[in-house]
Amino acid sequence: MQCHACDLRAEVENDWTDLTGSPKPAPNQLDTFVHQAVDDWRRLPLRQAVWALAEHAEKLTRRPDDCERGDIDALRAIGWSDKEIHDAVQVAAYFNYINRVADGLGVTDEPGLPRWGTGEDSP
Repeated sequence: MQCHACDLRAEVENDWTDLTGSPKPAPNQLDTFVHQAVDDWRRLPLRQAVWALAEHAEKLTRRPDDCERGDIDALRAIGWSDKEIHDAVQVAAYFNYINRVADGLGVTDEPGLPRWGTGEDSP
């Protein structure tokens, strides 16, 4: 995840209000948000609808056999469109797939890769 933190930060900055429902914060707060997303996304100040979609992505990742039509109906009921749900499921499934490919091939993080945003990372 740290390898993608810079891209995640840019997306968070672009979509902050949609994600949280609050005005855009100072740049250092964006960095804190990204680190929190990596460490424990459940502690993020997300809007209820975003939280529910993130929960569904986690369920799809950790317990795919437990996913059912009622999950999708619940996402629709809080305002997500079928296209938005489909896109979120596709993204979660793709990352699950590509991580399993990397794990299956024994790919590991580069040794000594610093935590993003610590001032030690390269540009």
